[in-house]
Amino acid sequence: MIFRKKKKLTKKLPTPTIDTIIIIGNGFDRWQGLNTSYADFQTYYHEHLNEILKKLHIRKRKYISSDGTVKECSDVELIYGDPFDPGELDNEFWNNFESSLADIDTERINLFFGKERRNLKDMRRSIRNAKRILTEAFCGWIATISITEEDAGYCFGDNCVFINFNYTDTLQKRFGVNEMREIHIHGEATDKKSIVFGHNRHPQEPEPMLAKIGGRFFGLHLVDKILYETDKHCQNNIQILCCFLAMNGVMCEEIKNIYVLGQSMSPVDIEYFDFLMRSSKVPSVDNAEEKSNVLETGDELYELTQRMQFVINEIGYHNTASESAKDAMERRLQREQCVRNERYRKEFLKMLGKPTKKELDSVKVAPRTEDARWHISYFGDMDKKWKEIVMKELGCSNYELYPSIDDCISKWKK
Repeated sequence: MIFRKKKKLTKKLPTPTIDTIIIIGNGFDRWQGLNTSYADFQTYYHEHLNEILKKLHIRKRKYISSDGTVKECSDVELIYGDPFDPGELDNEFWNNFESSLADIDTERINLFFGKERRNLKDMRRSIRNAKRILTEAFCGWIATISITEEDAGYCFGDNCVFINFNYTDTLQKRFGVNEMREIHIHGEATDKKSIVFGHNRHPQEPEPMLAKIGGRFFGLHLVDKILYETDKHCQNNIQILCCFLAMNGVMCEEIKNIYVLGQSMSPVDIEYFDFLMRSSKVPSVDNAEEKSNVLETGDELYELTQRMQFVINEIGYHNTASESAKDAMERRLQREQCVRNERYRKEFLKMLGKPTKKELDSVKVAPRTEDARWHISYFGDMDKKWKEIVMKELGCSNYELYPSIDDCISKWKK
């Protein structure tokens, strides 16, 4: 399914014209008084860990601490902390929860478990359990967030669609937004299987040759695999987003305003903003003549060697891969993504049906003459400075920053 939650589809373009995209982030729900910070998740995790372990039939591990006492920990602390002294994970891990999932110390993990077959079997079980525990905890926490139905005092126009990075139905319950106009880009609390969370640093599939070599290379393969599984796979989600926008009759040339409400624009989500930025700008001569991103491919053995070097150095030795190794992995990733994009395209066309020539001829959009205007709320001076940096990096100067969500959406106040 392209859409994680089945939506009623229509071929006719809705009226009026959609010219505004509103992006909803975690700060939006917190503005509405919901306890949705990562600090709240940290509290939930510690309070429910024993219950989760019992449900998943996972035992804690016993270890001898630095002071000689026998203590216990879960596989989460073992894999994402120091395996030789696995105490509680610090606040930095929880405050940056999604990006922290990419920070596994592969060297220490490999040394801790060892390279024999039984050791690697134990390592695989521990890595798998860590993922199971965090997934169960995160989905369980999301399910506890209760939203009362009340009027928030704002009424968004019919010319808006919503890209919601949250898992909640706050827009529907408090702002009267039609669910057909809203996409939960990372899933919904009511559908546990749809929930997506993680980093954005390892979208490429695991390198199978490492597993065949065995020993510590197999241990490296296990880390390679869990990093792939905990990646958000933003490009896949962007394909789903494109389908949603198309089903709502959104034309990128007609987008005049983009609002960012309570979204931190952090590195784990930057691919979405880069896509929206490029889609809502006047095409430049440089962009039109831009060379293909698909890099030239070397011979098969060379490509395999370079990809293995990438995994060994980038994952095993903390981001030390050479440029040639990075290029080889990028080539593979592009090939993988092309296959996935084609699958999304075919599924979308199957859902939509084959349009008639008359329907195709009726869709006429004037070319864009100016960039869309961005309206971005911020929370404090540090957040403001960060968003100025992000907009500069994305090459956008047509934006305005607002010190609160209320200020940013004041025109929709009842």
